[in-house]
Amino acid sequence: MTSNYTYLDVSIGGESAGRIVIELFNGAAPKTTKNFHQFCQSNAYKNTYFHRVIKNFMIQGGDLSNGKTVKSSEYPPANIGKGGYSIYKTEDDPSGKFEDENSDYPITTPFLVCMANSGPNTNTSQFFISTYPSPHLTGLHTVFGKVVHGKSVVRHIEKVEVISNKNNETNAWIPVEKQSVVIDECGIWKDGDDLPNSIACTDPIGGDKYEEYPDDNEGLDLEKGDVTLKITSTIKESATLLFKQKRTRDAFLKYKKALRYCTELIPDEESDKTNYKKFLDLKKTLYLNLSLTALQLQKYQTCIDYCGFLLEMDDAKLTTTQTAKVFYRLGKAYAELKKYDTALDILEKASLFSPTDKTIATEHQRVKQIVEDAKLTEKMKYAKFFG
Repeated sequence: MTSNYTYLDVSIGGESAGRIVIELFNGAAPKTTKNFHQFCQSNAYKNTYFHRVIKNFMIQGGDLSNGKTVKSSEYPPANIGKGGYSIYKTEDDPSGKFEDENSDYPITTPFLVCMANSGPNTNTSQFFISTYPSPHLTGLHTVFGKVVHGKSVVRHIEKVEVISNKNNETNAWIPVEKQSVVIDECGIWKDGDDLPNSIACTDPIGGDKYEEYPDDNEGLDLEKGDVTLKITSTIKESATLLFKQKRTRDAFLKYKKALRYCTELIPDEESDKTNYKKFLDLKKTLYLNLSLTALQLQKYQTCIDYCGFLLEMDDAKLTTTQTAKVFYRLGKAYAELKKYDTALDILEKASLFSPTDKTIATEHQRVKQIVEDAKLTEKMKYAKFFG
């Protein structure tokens, strides 16, 4: 009996992105799911590319004839996207094209898994995952499954840079080599199996049961400010719990998720002034937490960026203590990037806002000493020329 779930472990640019788990519609598309299941079980899709990526439309892979990974100098493989074969192939029919199934299933939601084809009843091994409602495809493709885990991975794939975004050009919609999307492993997935994800934290701690992107949730009313504020706050608290467990990287990813919700779901000021203000305050807190976790993760430029966002916020003013923290983190990040003069200027500002803070004072003195030593070294170097 064909299992209900298969998985694809995907990397982008040689770095693991995570696992996509697909629920198979065995009853509605038995021949198609048997084909896909067998290819996953036998690792046939391993080391093949997602070769067609169109944002707000779909991602496509599964060319078993021309889609195997190659060395950089040979990328992209010749004729990629033009091949494939099924488990039903024979000597007389080496591609094993088979008939459509479940093609009347409406392709009106993201994350449906469908067969790619070159016309009616020409299915082989190529498949695509919808990333946007595409009702114009209904009736033209077999719909044989849906993504149930790893939606954030699909979204990440969707954003890669492509060689060309014009249909009439060679290598249109193929990811650039430095962001090539590869299926590293594939197989059968059972409920309770691992769900590795390198681009998001899926730990439900604190009640975070929500997808990485707001619109990918099913059955949620995202139009009510009270509801969306509660959801965003839950994600933020989940991040804080992770931070308290010293899971700094996971906390950083969760804070980023909360910020995404905050940015996308903030209500209009005129229609919901109360929740608008609460969202702004939450956004300020998220920027503060992101600057801290980025600094601890040695993501110094990212820390600088978040500090910059905080200093530019006009509608949610920083307190004196918060301002001191921002200038400290900003100065510390510049110091770690060895931009000591800039760091010193910023740390002096931090000291003005919090003159008794020992952490700020220590870092200020450290950077000041580095700058003074550098000036002395420079002075001695020139003294040798003119001495």
